[in-house]
Amino acid sequence: MKKYLSVILGFSMLLQVGCNSNDSIKAATEQSMAQLQQAGINNMENDALFAAEAASADMLQLQLSEAAIARGVSPEVKTLAQDMQQVHQQMLTELQALSADANLVLPQTLGNAHQEVYKEVTSKEGIGFDLAYIRQVKEQHDELLKRYEDMAENGVSMEVKQYASRQLPLIRQHVERAEALENKIE
Repeated sequence: MKKYLSVILGFSMLLQVGCNSNDSIKAATEQSMAQLQQAGINNMENDALFAAEAASADMLQLQLSEAAIARGVSPEVKTLAQDMQQVHQQMLTELQALSADANLVLPQTLGNAHQEVYKEVTSKEGIGFDLAYIRQVKEQHDELLKRYEDMAENGVSMEVKQYASRQLPLIRQHVERAEALENKIE
């Protein structure tokens, strides 16, 4: 029965990835699941997906921050971007170490949705860029906060749960800073 369920799960994941095979998040999740199943580790679908999503989100924040440092008009935006860059590099480095230990695969490029966010923000200039950057920082961190809270509570792997729990204060701080800056600039 277990083998049958593994085949069905593997096939359904293959179909999901096959429908959108250029999405790095889905591809990394599929690779993680294949490795974990081969190692006899089950019920890690959500943890594998979380790790891939978190890595892509960190890469998005790094790339957006780099753009904001170079193109931002407001000194406050540049300061926020520098902080985002430092914190998300630290988060990504920690996630990479966790993933290596937990046999999880991380994407090397942004997932499709994150690529669209990057294109949208970087298509703007001047104060429009600053506002788009701040709004995306807030929106992305709101989503991250929900996902990290869920994983801190419901992750299967203790390492994933602990990683998510450790990041929550930083993510909450980024939401607050982005909200305050958005209110100030508007």
